[in-house]
Amino acid sequence: FQILHVLGSPSDEFSFKLNMLYGGSFHEGMQSPKYDYHFVYALVRPAGSWSFAERLSDIVDLTKLEERGNSLKKMDITAALQHIKHVIQPDMALLHFVCLKGMTTYRALFDALDIPLVGGSVESRYLSMDKLITRGVLVSCGDVSCPDGFIYHKGDPLESEQVRYPCVVKASLGEDTKAVRLVKDSKLLNAAIEHALSYSDHVIIESYIEGREIRCAVVESAANGELKALSCIEYKVRENDIRRTEDKLSCNEKGLPVGKSPENKPWFLNPRKEEKLIHRIQQQSCRAFRELGLHDFGLFDFRVDVEGNPFLLECNLFCSFGPQSVVNIVAKDSGFTDESLFDMMVENTLLRKRQQENNNFNV
Repeated sequence: FQILHVLGSPSDEFSFKLNMLYGGSFHEGMQSPKYDYHFVYALVRPAGSWSFAERLSDIVDLTKLEERGNSLKKMDITAALQHIKHVIQPDMALLHFVCLKGMTTYRALFDALDIPLVGGSVESRYLSMDKLITRGVLVSCGDVSCPDGFIYHKGDPLESEQVRYPCVVKASLGEDTKAVRLVKDSKLLNAAIEHALSYSDHVIIESYIEGREIRCAVVESAANGELKALSCIEYKVRENDIRRTEDKLSCNEKGLPVGKSPENKPWFLNPRKEEKLIHRIQQQSCRAFRELGLHDFGLFDFRVDVEGNPFLLECNLFCSFGPQSVVNIVAKDSGFTDESLFDMMVENTLLRKRQQENNNFNV
C-alpha cells in the first residue's frame, strides 16, 4: 500500500524550513497491523523544482546537501506530476505543506490526478485558510463565538470610532502569526493595517481578548461519522500580548525556523478542575469542524477571557503525524497511538475514495 509524502514549500524559504521541521519528523518506519505501508517522498522547493526519494532521511539530507551547493536531480512540476501519475502511482498522498499555495493550489493538482488526499477536499482548505470566510461561516452559524470585529477592505475609508483598543489586526490570508499585530492605540493602527495589507487585500480588525490561549484538536472517523474532540492544551502567553512567531519558533540569523521555541511547551488542561470549560471548547470545535466542511482532523485555537468565555481565533489544518505534531501529542493523551491515528486517517481517505467511485458509477 503506497503513500506519497510531499514536503517542502512552493512559496518561500520560511514555509519550506517550517515544513521540513515538522514533516521531517514523520516516523518512516511506521508499521500497521492493518496495512503494509510503503512510503515514497517528494520534496518541493520554493523555486518550483521537485525531487523524489525512497526514504524520508534522504529528503532531509537533500536539503543539507543543497545548502552546501551540491547538484541534485530535479524535475519541473510537469515532469514531476507525470512521474507521480505514471511511475510512482501512489494509492494516496499526504501533503505536508503549511503555506497557502501548498495547501490549496497544489492539493488541487492531486485532485486533477485523481489521487486521494489525507485531509479531504481542496474546498475546505480554501475555506479555512481564508480567515475572512472562516469568520463569516462561524459567525453566521451562531454556535461558535468569535471576537467582535469588522472587515477592512483595501482603499476603504476607516472611521476612528469603528476601532476599539486594544485590537488585533490580521490579514485574511496570512499564515502563522506573521500577518498579525496587536494594536494598543491609534498611533500604531495604520502601520498594522499596511502590514496586513501586504499579505491580503482584506484585513480583519477585532477585539483583543485578554486571557488564556487554548487549543483543541478534533479527529474524524469517517466509518461511523463521529467526531472526537481530543484533550485540550494551553500555551503560555505574555500579559497583554498575542503569541508571536518568536514565541512558537526558534529562528536563525536569517529569520528562518530551526526548531520549536523553548517557551512553546504547552500543558494539558485538567478535566477534573476545568470540565465545563473543556466541554465548551470541545463542543465549539466540533461545531466549527462540521460548519467548515472539514475531514479527518483540525486544530482550533481559542482565547478564553477572564470570565471563562472561549472565543475561536482560527482553524489550523496542518498535521505531519510525527512526534512534533500537536495532533499526535494530544491524540496520545486521548488514547491513540501514532499508528492507530494514522491508520484512521488512511481508512477515512479510502472510504471517501470508495464513496466517490460509487457516486460516479451511479451517475
